[in-house]
Amino acid sequence: MKKVTLIAVMVVVLIAVAGCTAENPTVVEEVDDGIIEEANEEHEHEHDHSVEIEGSEMKALSVQEVADLWEIDSEVLLSKIIAEFDLQKDYDISTTLEEIRQAEYKFSPAIIKDLAEEAKSQT
Repeated sequence: MKKVTLIAVMVVVLIAVAGCTAENPTVVEEVDDGIIEEANEEHEHEHDHSVEIEGSEMKALSVQEVADLWEIDSEVLLSKIIAEFDLQKDYDISTTLEEIRQAEYKFSPAIIKDLAEEAKSQT
């Protein structure tokens, strides 16, 4: 009898959990350096970008190379990056994103994608 009760409780819990996740699906993904990020599925596509590139690939690119991908002015993108993260050191368009991340601030490459999209929309 205890087994039947236990199974019944497990089924009810499973149904309840399945119902919750179906109403509010959550995607858990690992981003840079082991940071875990959660996002509701309905918001997952808010960050679609005109250029599809993995963040891990972007880190190796220079500011100039990122700007070229988005077809934007590299100096404008560099200015946006410096302003966004209040960077204190001197950088130029040949600096890679990883060099900036190592020197001052470990930002997510997704933020750079957003800045590039913003710059593109202003041209």
